[in-house]
Formats: sequence, structure tokens, C-alpha cells
Amino acid sequence: MKNIRNFSIIAHIDHGKSTLSSRIIEFCKKLSLNSLNIKVLDSMELEKEKGITIKSRCISLNYLYNNEKYNLNLVDTPGHIDFNNELKRYLYACEGVLLIIDALKGIESQTVINYNIAYKLGLKILIVINKIDLPNINIYNLKKKIKKKFKNYNNKILKCSSKYGFGIKNIIKYIINYIPNPICKINNYLQALIIDSYFDNYLGIILIIKIFNGILYEKKNIVFLSNNFVCKIEKIGIFKPEIKYYKYLECGRIGFIIIRNKNINKINIGDTITNYPNKNNIFLKTFKKPLSQLFISIFPKNKKYNYFKESFKKLYLNDYSLTYKKEFSKIFGKGYRCGFLGILHMDIILERLYREFNIKTIITFPNINYKIYFKNGKKKILNNPNNINENEILKIKEYIVKLKIYSPIKYINSIIKLCIKNRGIQKNIIYKNNYVKIIYEIPLNEIIYNFYNNLKNITNGYGYMKYKFLKYKKSNIVKLNILLNKKKINNLSLFIHKKKIFIIGNQILDNLLKYFSKKMFNINLQISVNNKIISSKTIKSYRKNVISKCYGGDINRKNKLLKKQKRGKMKLKKYNNFKINKNIIINFLKIIKF
Repeated sequence: MKNIRNFSIIAHIDHGKSTLSSRIIEFCKKLSLNSLNIKVLDSMELEKEKGITIKSRCISLNYLYNNEKYNLNLVDTPGHIDFNNELKRYLYACEGVLLIIDALKGIESQTVINYNIAYKLGLKILIVINKIDLPNINIYNLKKKIKKKFKNYNNKILKCSSKYGFGIKNIIKYIINYIPNPICKINNYLQALIIDSYFDNYLGIILIIKIFNGILYEKKNIVFLSNNFVCKIEKIGIFKPEIKYYKYLECGRIGFIIIRNKNINKINIGDTITNYPNKNNIFLKTFKKPLSQLFISIFPKNKKYNYFKESFKKLYLNDYSLTYKKEFSKIFGKGYRCGFLGILHMDIILERLYREFNIKTIITFPNINYKIYFKNGKKKILNNPNNINENEILKIKEYIVKLKIYSPIKYINSIIKLCIKNRGIQKNIIYKNNYVKIIYEIPLNEIIYNFYNNLKNITNGYGYMKYKFLKYKKSNIVKLNILLNKKKINNLSLFIHKKKIFIIGNQILDNLLKYFSKKMFNINLQISVNNKIISSKTIKSYRKNVISKCYGGDINRKNKLLKKQKRGKMKLKKYNNFKINKNIIINFLKIIKF
């Protein structure tokens, strides 16, 4: 145990975490530089394409230092704000972190957020300046900024180039000497924490665990304390990065167990595992399930519902942040109403459904939670407007958050303009050295889509933000409906602020018109709010010139032909039950943006 080091690599996105991880693996395994020509910890296809880490990975490495063998358990973590919950779970299994800072970009938003998370968990922090091979960098100034911004870390600031492998040996030396070994009792009852899980088509359910006390043996029965679910361990092992199986794992180690069980719903990330029947009833850390903030409906386009259902269960096993419940649509059939942490999280899930399970999906407009008061005295928190009758609504309150933005002072004017544009109410401005903290109360639906990207753009990457739920506040939120020949189109309703109904409404109609062709009668597309038509577009019917054969003559003859044509069109419109084509909605939902 005294020679075990569990540490994580944390940083702002694109500061070189995964590349540094690869260099450490090469050094410990005595491989030549760049022999791992891909980032081994970014094993998902999507991670390699987007150049970001989506899922945390843990690799166990052996290293000989001063004639003693050390076991280094390295965890590579995501840098994007949408995956902070993933980061926190894995940090709980570590005793220290490497905080990586890009030598050229310097301290950025997630650098500070990740530092604060590690500090609150009481982890030892080693700061590493990466990419020192880049031209036009000023290490001296960056060190001064680090010393001003961060207080609780090892006084030595390390330097490296993960691209060329400079400084890797020195980093490993400091990991061994500065990061403490795990404190645990090998003779105690077994206590292991589930920090992640996923499904493998060949092996079954794989649980990533950290053993806090006792020893975990192969082929033994274990119990999950949250629901008293009992199962047998098939195999035990660690990633090196290839899988290596063991007969047992001692406390302090991070590894995996394989169980062959069909009850996927019984697995809870953050649950405590102990021996069965001699069990220890003391729970370890329980992770709070993150609150979903963005909701859409997802329906399978090319697969049967049962396959879609099983795929979601397997995906949920690997993504604790995802929420879903059954939903039925008259147009699309059976599907799920899903909750996500943000736009990127949503994109990743949809892409994984396609790549891992070959499921093409249909999605509806995104929405967030609103508190809705009904005329009968009831109130509900809802995010799906499709099944709500607006005549029954008394008022709607929207989700207000307390937003804190940290940035260099020179960007303050641009930040204030951005917040005002998004209906923010300023509460406080605090100046400290060259930085400013701006506090706003702002609706969640204004910041959930592209606010963070806009903030990074106007502050050149230096601005960062965090927010927490404050209250529900009455606002001019209305339900927007789309009507086709005076009939509501299911699955295309949405909640929207009154100020945006004309802009968004016309955008919807203009895009929707592209997917309709002329008929023998007029097609009317309308936007309705509170039973009032606020915008309308018409696709004119085909028109035959019935009076073309009349060369002069009595006007009554022409009027008679026109009236006959009019009666015919009215009859056709009355008896023609025009139904919207499912493909029209699918194509439309692909292009509409907010």
C-alpha cells in the first residue's frame, strides 16, 4: 500500500492532458517516444475525432524508483464543463492531481474550476506547465500569475513538453515523493466504491472500483448496499492499458470487476460493495446524481423499440448523468424523454447511439424545466409542452440561476452587454487585482445553449463561469404551437419568452415551408400563442384558369365557372384529411437552430 500512488491529470480542455498521459505510459513502460501514436486513454472514436476526453480512464503502471517498485494509477479526465460530474467521481478515488497549464494559453476557465474541485476534496496538487517547446511563451510571467491565483499547491512548479517528452521523469519523481499513498486497512471488512461502469458485448457488465478497505477476491459473492443486490464476481483485473486479470485486489487499488447479470438497473454508480454474507453496512461516499438541465424527446428512426430500449439501458450504465423516461408520440411512436447536462452532452449521446448501436434518431425541440401553475390550483415542474393545454395554464415560472463570471477586468464591458442581452439582472461586481467577479441573476434558458461559448469568445478564453439554482420566477413564458390547416402539430410545441416569439416563430415557418409542396387546396402554416395567431404563411394551391375558354361574352358565364371552381375546392378541402408526412418533421428538426 505504501508504494501505491493514485493520481489524476486535470486541466482546461486542449491543454495536453491525454498527450501527457501517453508520455507517462511510454516512460514507465520504457517505450520509445510516440510509439503510442494515438492517445491511448482516448479510446472512444468520438474522443479522437473531437480531440476531447469524454470518459475518464484509469491505467495502472509500475515504476522502479530508488530500487523500490511503485504502482502508479493514472486517471485521465475530461476538461469540458459538461463533464465535471465525471471528473469529481474519479477524483474521489485519488490522493493527488497534476494540474496542467498550457504555457501559451495560460490560466483558463476550467483550470480554476478544476483547481477548486481538487482543493475542496483535500487532494495534493502538483502544477505542471505544459507545451514549453512552443515559441513566444513567457514562463516567468506565467509562474507569477500562478502564484497569485493559486495558494495551496506544492511550491515547486514543474515544466514539461508532452509532445517531445521533456520533463516526464521529473514529474514522476514528484508524483512519488509528494502525492501520499492511500490510507486503508487490509484486515477490515471489504469496502469498495463503484466510480464508473459500462457494458461489454463479450464480457458483460464491467464496474470500475476503488477498494478502500479489505481485499476483493475472484469468484466470491458481493452485495450492493444501496439495494442489497447480490451477485458473483466472475473476474477481477486492472488496465495496464491492456486488461490484466488477478485472483484478488488489495485495498488502495483502482481496478475493475466483471459480473454477468442481466439486471442492469440494479447497478448504481457511487454505491458501496462489500462481502456477502459477512457484510459491512457502512456506506462510502455517495455521489449526487447531477440535475438534468436540457430535455429533448428521442425516437428511433431505423430500429425497433425493444432494441432501442436495451441500447439505452447499456448507455445509461456508462453515463450516470443521463436521465430518460418513456414517451409516446402519435407521429413518431414509442421513444424516451431524455435529460442532459448541456448541448455537448446531448450531442455526444446522440452520436454514441448511432456509432455504438447503429441507431438513427429523431429528436424534438430542446426545452428546460418550468414551474407551471394551473387554474385548478395544481402546480407541476414540466419540461415537455406537448401534452399541456394552454387554456388551463394560470402562470409559468422560469428557472433562475445565480451566475458568477470570473474574468480579467479588460473584458468587463463585453460581459455586461452579453448578460443584458440574455435578460440578466446584475447583482454585484467584485474587483480583485486584475480580475473581476460579476454576479448576475439570469434565466437558465438563456445560458444553457451557447452562452458559455460566447463568453469564451469575448474573453479570449480567459473568462469562466459557474452557476447554481436560485429560484423559480414568474416570467412572460408562453407556449408556442405550430398549426397546419388549423390543427396543432404534435411534438413541435415549445416554451419560449414572449420577446422571442416573432423571431423564432418566423424562423420556424420559413424553414418548415421548404418541406411542403403545392396541393389542390391552400396549405396554411400558423404560429399560435394563447390561442392567437401571431404569424401565418400560406402555400397557394394549384390554379386552373377555367375562364380561359370564354372569349368575351356574358360576364355571368365567367362568374358561374369561377363559383363552380370555388365550390369544388371547398369540397376537396373539406373531405381531404391532409396528414403531415413524418419525414417533413424529421428533416425540419435537423435544420432548426435557436
